[in-house]
Amino acid sequence: MVNFGFGIILLLSQLLSLGGGLPQVMEANYSDDAVEAGATGEVVVSFDVLDGYVINRVPPVQLKLQPVEGLVHDAANLVSPSEDPKSTDEYYVDVPTFDVEVEAAMAGDYEIPGQLVYFFCSKSDGFCSRQIVDVVIPVTAE
Repeated sequence: MVNFGFGIILLLSQLLSLGGGLPQVMEANYSDDAVEAGATGEVVVSFDVLDGYVINRVPPVQLKLQPVEGLVHDAANLVSPSEDPKSTDEYYVDVPTFDVEVEAAMAGDYEIPGQLVYFFCSKSDGFCSRQIVDVVIPVTAE
């Protein structure tokens, strides 16, 4: 029982040494091309991964989007494919992008709130975890 307690303390101390929390390992980027009001357009969501980390293919990356008044988007829950032809292990070589189809009723600036959910591992110490990050996808309709 003492060894179990020591293991828990060691694990907690390692997590706390990361500055009180985990770093945001993956950051979303959004295409900034305006869409035409009243027509279907597309916002491309791509990702940058912090050096020293890898993103797991299984479970897949998820982008969970909320509804927005005056804006229709094609999915509430986008899921990445788990295949990556370049990968020889359980991690993405190229993290997939998401193409979000949108249609704005009128010209203006919109924001689609959502959550990015993914699993990652640290290359240097083998630590793996799930991360949930709030995102806001900007959409400009002209």
